[in-house]
Parts: sequence; C-alpha cells; structure tokens
Amino acid sequence: MASMPRAAARPLRASAPTTTTRAASTAAQGAPRQFFPVQSSPSTPIRPTAKPPSREWYTARPSLTQTLAHLDAALTQSRAHLFRQGLLGSISQSVAHDAEFHAVLPHPRQRRWKPAKDMAAYLRTGGQLKSSQYKRLTAALAGLEGLVPYARVADSLSLDGALDSSSSPPALVVDPVALATGRASPSSSTSTSGDNGDSATARGEPSHGLATQLEQLLARFQQPAAVSSTGVALERVSGQARRLGTRDEHERVLAVGRRKESGARVWIVPASSAASASGGADVEAAVVDDATGPLGRVVVNTLPLPTYFSQLPHRDAVVRPLSLTSSLGAFNVFAIVKGGGQAAQAEAVAMGLARALAEWERGEVEAGRREEGIVSWRDILKRAKLIERDPRVVERKKTGRVKARKMPTWVKR
Repeated sequence: MASMPRAAARPLRASAPTTTTRAASTAAQGAPRQFFPVQSSPSTPIRPTAKPPSREWYTARPSLTQTLAHLDAALTQSRAHLFRQGLLGSISQSVAHDAEFHAVLPHPRQRRWKPAKDMAAYLRTGGQLKSSQYKRLTAALAGLEGLVPYARVADSLSLDGALDSSSSPPALVVDPVALATGRASPSSSTSTSGDNGDSATARGEPSHGLATQLEQLLARFQQPAAVSSTGVALERVSGQARRLGTRDEHERVLAVGRRKESGARVWIVPASSAASASGGADVEAAVVDDATGPLGRVVVNTLPLPTYFSQLPHRDAVVRPLSLTSSLGAFNVFAIVKGGGQAAQAEAVAMGLARALAEWERGEVEAGRREEGIVSWRDILKRAKLIERDPRVVERKKTGRVKARKMPTWVKR
C-alpha cells in the first residue's frame, strides 16, 4: 500500500481572515484604543503661570538693576532734550566741574547722597551694596545733577518764548525705586512712596519743566537733613567749611586722628602763650632758646616723644606736620593715643596734629591776629595726605590659609 504524502498528514492551517471578517471583529470590540490616554479635564480652571514683573527680575538685585536702567534712560532723555535746544554741543558733552556751569555745581563732598547702607535699604536689595555698585549709582546721579543748570536755562528760555513751544521737555521717571520695587506700575502715574507714605508721582509732568523733574528725582537719593534732639535741623558742613578741630576757652585746639586700630586726641598750645601764662617758671613746659624764644615740646601719653617712640621713623612721622608748616618748636603738643601698634599710633598722632594746626591757623585768621596766606596750612597738609584718614587696613585671615591670601606650602610626597 502506497504511503500517503507527508503534507497530507499535517493539520491544515486556519485560513487568513478576510477584510470583511477583520472589520466585523473591530466593530464588535468598539473604537480602537489610543496608545497615549487622553488626560481628563480638571474640575477647576487652570491658573496661569505668574510672570515676573520685568526682565531684570532674573538678575541678582532686580531693584538696583531696574533703578539704574531708569536713571540711564532719564539721563539720555535729558541730554537729548538739551541737545535739541542747542545747550549741549553733543549728547556726550561733559557736564562735570570742567564744564561751563562748574561754578554753580555743588562740591563732590556736598552732594550728600545716602550712604551705601541706607541706599541698600531704600532700594530693598536684600543685602549690602558693593562698592562698585554704589559708585555706579552715584555716578549716574552725579551725571543727572550736572544737567540741572542747563535744564534751568532751557526752562527759562521756554518761558520767555525764545524756544519752540512744541519742543516740550520729556516726562522723566522721578521715582524709579517705586517702579523697580513694584509699588507703582509704569502705566499708572500715581504711586505711594514706601519710605514716608506721602503721595508722590512716579513720572513727572512736562509742564513743570526739566529742572523741577531732575530735582525731584535727585531729592529721593539725597541724605535727609540731620535733626538735633530739640528738633532743629543741623546743617552738614563739608569741604573747606568743615571744622577739623575745636578750640576751648583756654585757646587750646583739640583734634582727633585715626589710623588702623589706633585713635589719638591731640591738643596744641602755642609755646609763647604757654610760657607767658606760666610766667617762665615752668621750665619743663617750655624750653627757652636765646635766638628763637620758647620752644615747645611733644608729649605722648605723659611721656616725651623720644621715650614713647623709640624708633626714628615713628618720631619723624609725628613731627612731619610741624616740619611742613615750618612750626617746629612753636607749639606744645599733648597727645593721648590708644590701640594699634607703634607705626599706627605715630600716624594717628600725626593726623591729629595736622588737623589741629590747620584749625589753629583758621582761628587766628578769623580773629584777625594772622594774615591769610596764599597757600594755607590746610592746603599744604592736605596735599601731604595728612588731613584725611588713610582707610587701608590689614586684610583679615581666611580659613585654610596662612594669612589673608597666602596658601600653605603644597608638597607632592
């Protein structure tokens, strides 16, 4: 019997479903399932993401950055307006103390801007201002202040009708801090000042004039007037009008000098008046010379100068103000100094002595007992850098270092 073919012994495969069968099965199962499920709609409306008030929000100090931007914009608008009026030769013309109105500009020491600590609190920076940031801010304010004399001329010409009435001054931002801190929106012209609570305007009115707008802007950054305990406003004297010492009823001049951690109080008395007051009996108070008369001495902490300062450079530093003013031996000098080392104490005494000499000469000129010279002692001592305090101090030691910046020696093996 012949064997059956091998293919016949195998089970028959199921035939492939036709198109009609596939469609029927799909309709029976329902709609096709999607790979990604659809998110169900929320029951509450979606809250939009809050946007920052300005692009400066992403900087380290947004209020400072935005305030500087407003000040720069005000400076540019003011310069452009004055240039169109023909008062400035160019947009970048200097308006500092070498300009045309240098005589009416205030002295740099009389600008009286808020100190860095108060300025940081006013700007709400959340920390202290760096020296570079404070200098940049005060430089922008000084540039605006230099435009005030030109703005006054422009306003007077517009009132007289010499200029075209259509060229009105721009509306400056007179309260940039209010806009920078979000207390006033750029669209609204009225806001509330955060410091004093008075109603103020964030933008000035062009009808008030450019000078008025600049003065309103600068007044917000100026230091407030000092008030005494009795409520009387105290005038801050700066520049040449500042007193460097005090004179008591005994014609003794007291001045204070500082250097590093040292502080010194220095009294000076003319040797001739001291000798005449003592009647020549006190030989230690004034040494008498046959040629020049009585010679003064220098006492530091109840000790003579050579005894207290044993090194010659320190003694030379103390008597340097007397040498520059050609008054060696003309005054009795008494000093009380504390803190610091020998070098710092010597420079502190020299600073106090220089201030006392400048104040003594000023008192003599005001009293009419001495003629005012072409160059005063104050100018000589200031040129020698003895009137102003030297701010340099030793930098503090850091963790992991030998000193302030010196690293320990690295050894490979």
